[in-house]
Amino acid sequence: MHKFDPAMTELITDYVKERLAMADTSVDGLGDRQQLEEVMADLIGDGPRPAKEVLDIYVDHLAETILSSDSPRFFAFIPAAPTKAALLFDMVVSAASLQGCSWLEAAGAVIAENQALRVLADVAGLPASAGGVFVSGGSAGNLSALVVARDAARHRRTEAGLPEIRMRVIVSDQAHSSIKSALNIVSMDAIVVPTSDGRMTEENVRAAIAKEREYGDVVAIVATAGTTNAGIIDDLAGVAKVAQEHDWWFHVDGAYGGAGMLSRSLRHRYDGVELA
Repeated sequence: MHKFDPAMTELITDYVKERLAMADTSVDGLGDRQQLEEVMADLIGDGPRPAKEVLDIYVDHLAETILSSDSPRFFAFIPAAPTKAALLFDMVVSAASLQGCSWLEAAGAVIAENQALRVLADVAGLPASAGGVFVSGGSAGNLSALVVARDAARHRRTEAGLPEIRMRVIVSDQAHSSIKSALNIVSMDAIVVPTSDGRMTEENVRAAIAKEREYGDVVAIVATAGTTNAGIIDDLAGVAKVAQEHDWWFHVDGAYGGAGMLSRSLRHRYDGVELA
């Protein structure tokens, strides 16, 4: 449909209004594969299908098999925690069909993103020179950070006339599983630090280093600001101190617990994040 269809628009917006109006969204989730495959069989074909038929399939069969992360009873995983306002504005952004990859194509979107990033950087205590970009989630964020850490180390070695080597990164035994996957993608290895009650401390890191015969291939340390399993915040200031002593890249994974910095009563627990 490339032309405005009032009937389809009303159909869709009515469903959206009904969904947003739910005060106690059900958790939903789980579905039978065979049943879903039967429902979806031949749905995509050469010709169009009535909008109501397609929407009914979603509402009656698909929606209830998708976990509702906006439900007040949803406590698993961390894909989203949307407000009603955020969900509504998602519709605005979708209707605009914007492409926010560059200033040339979407200066308004870029300036809005930069403003949001600046607010978050200020909350973390990062310097005015700090910048960034929003990514799809914590896994993509960890991968992006480790790519930069690797490339920064490669650049330093090249400038110093040193050959390329396989590099290593210091990580906690509580680090998110995406760290292992990211290290595999960027061809780096991990030095896994045993933690004290799930919290990686400066002492833990120094003890792990002391057991290594040689650690000239270490280029970064990854700390966690809120472990996925227990919400534990590492000793960020202490770990950052070790990173600074060795000129190692310091990355803090705050995908799960980073929002805690917005709480004045908890902010002190994140001291040291500004050194990332």
